[in-house]
Amino acid sequence: MMQQLQKPGVQMMLLVVVVAIAGAAFYISKQPTASVNAPPPVKDVKTGEIKPAPESSLVAESKTVNLGEKRTAMMGSDQQVERFVIPAKKPPPPSLISGGSTSQKKKTDKPPPFPKLVHVSNTVSEPFVPSAPKLFAPRGILIKAALVITVDSSSLQTPVLGLVTEDVYWNHQLVLPAGTQVHAKASKGRIRDRIEVKGAFTFIWDDGREYTINGVALDHQRLADDSYAITDGSAGVRGNIIQNDQYAQVKILIAEALQGIMNNNRQQFQSIYGLVPQNNTRNAALGGGAQAASAYSGLLTKQLSQDLDFVRVGAGTQFYIYTTDVFEPEMASIAGLRQRSQPLSSWQLAEETYARAQAENASASQQSATAAAEAEKSRKQQETSDQIQQVRALVTPPAPVAADDSSTPTPSSSNP
Repeated sequence: MMQQLQKPGVQMMLLVVVVAIAGAAFYISKQPTASVNAPPPVKDVKTGEIKPAPESSLVAESKTVNLGEKRTAMMGSDQQVERFVIPAKKPPPPSLISGGSTSQKKKTDKPPPFPKLVHVSNTVSEPFVPSAPKLFAPRGILIKAALVITVDSSSLQTPVLGLVTEDVYWNHQLVLPAGTQVHAKASKGRIRDRIEVKGAFTFIWDDGREYTINGVALDHQRLADDSYAITDGSAGVRGNIIQNDQYAQVKILIAEALQGIMNNNRQQFQSIYGLVPQNNTRNAALGGGAQAASAYSGLLTKQLSQDLDFVRVGAGTQFYIYTTDVFEPEMASIAGLRQRSQPLSSWQLAEETYARAQAENASASQQSATAAAEAEKSRKQQETSDQIQQVRALVTPPAPVAADDSSTPTPSSSNP
């Protein structure tokens, strides 16, 4: 091989090849390189020939825009290509245009609020604050009513049934309409010529709703000249005293007098014990008559205190109901379920509900605390048990391994 290369003809051929390669490389380096973002060639629609795209000018197009408009920079006039967008400048604040102070700084945005911690809870409950009723009438209003049935003082279980005769308004709002039923009971029966009625009064509307309130029945006496009597508004419902036997008191007096006369007309004699009635027919008749007069007098006295003398208030008698509680018609409900048929106010029921909720929350908190304590106790007991097992495992020696008879060599009986 070396001998062939030493020949002059071979060396000349190699030189020609090297010079040709060098010339080709020099020629290629002098050719202009194509642009990376050069536009693609354009195809003529009429002839179908593919022509190179027109060269774009490197002179930026000048364009006048107004303040605040969108400004674009274009390269080349023949081909309008949007290269980038320059954001419009914001107009200066009014304070700078009017010559105000330039020392005002932009308000920095407030930092975002911290998120609420889920594991933190407030167990302190707010105190109970009662709310005022919207529709009500204050204490001390006089509700005019009239009896529907006659009431006697001979029995304290006599029902007092009446009707409201006039509408009751407060702050230009209808609180109690006329025609509403009123139910009550006599409290102490007869007091002079009246029946005392006080305590719970139950009002029943036309639709069946019931409302209970505490009050006192007062006398309502109107005169013929449309004025009020001096006893108008006094305690109790005025009635008439009824006597079944108007001569009962006279009969009692006569019976007592006869008893005294008969006892004094009996014949007596002196003995060591004093005057003693004689045992004869005259004295026996006088003694029997005196006992009969005494029994008749006691019987008349008992009847006079019970049935012979009582107060009767006839149907249609007008009276006042003086309310001792705040009248809340919105508390009325069917069968009085909302008040549980007791004169309870709205804030009393709300306070009971609040106390019940507090008790339930306290019970739930106590149960959760007890459950957490039991879980912690069981966890500690489990940890203690595990520690005891570990200590026992470290202290207790391992059990000896039993030797295998087949693997252990047996000593020979003969000595060497």
